[in-house]
Amino acid sequence: MYRINLALYNTYDKTRWHEAHKRAIARAAPVAEACEGNLILLDFPLEREEIEKKLEKTTINTSFLTSDKFHVLKCKNLPPQFGVMIATTSKPEKKKKISIRDTIEILKRKSITLVIGLGRKGLPKEIKEEAKYHLDITEKRISLETCTAIGAIPFVIYHLRRYV
Repeated sequence: MYRINLALYNTYDKTRWHEAHKRAIARAAPVAEACEGNLILLDFPLEREEIEKKLEKTTINTSFLTSDKFHVLKCKNLPPQFGVMIATTSKPEKKKKISIRDTIEILKRKSITLVIGLGRKGLPKEIKEEAKYHLDITEKRISLETCTAIGAIPFVIYHLRRYV
């Protein structure tokens, strides 16, 4: 079975750890685990071991954080083993726009990685350019708050793939 991976792109300070980083990971880790995918942190200010230490006193399943399904990458480009990169945005470019149904069709053939930007800025232009597709999960150009997006986007796809 192909995976729904969840990538969080750090739009906060690239050099300093913030409480917002910890909260985003605490929200995303169980979602990635429940969807049977990987959690990928992109451009975060700390290395994996340092992040694991910062998260020791949280309610996150520490076995997930120490597993091969948790990744910290100091780059904007995803390695090919994570599948098709899909930027999540309420403003998809017309030429890259993909529907939920088409996203599920891709998932039948290969893994996908849903990239979510942390904070008000959303995903930067270079990430949107790198992504093969842009997905607006609402299909109505409605912007979702980050934690809503972290939960809603993967679960909608995870559950709908059974019926499409």
